Amino acid sequence: MSDLPEPVVYQLKVVLQGISPMIWRRLLVKSDSTIEDLHYTIQIAMGWEDIHLHYFTIHGQQYGVRKPGVCRDKTFR
Repeated sequence: MSDLPEPVVYQLKVVLQGISPMIWRRLLVKSDSTIEDLHYTIQIAMGWEDIHLHYFTIHGQQYGVRKPGVCRDKTFR
């Protein structure tokens, strides 16, 4: 038996800002997922091919690529 708790599932709403009409997806993500896992989940949910710039803000810290040529996290290089 493992001492680790079972992961829970979070429901996330991902919204593209500055778009009308609003484009959004509801995702179910396990609590043991990494930011990299979330990156690929969003790519699939949005039908993207890993060429769209996006970033995450978690507790005020930004992760990902917000502008071309500016990488804020090694995960997305």
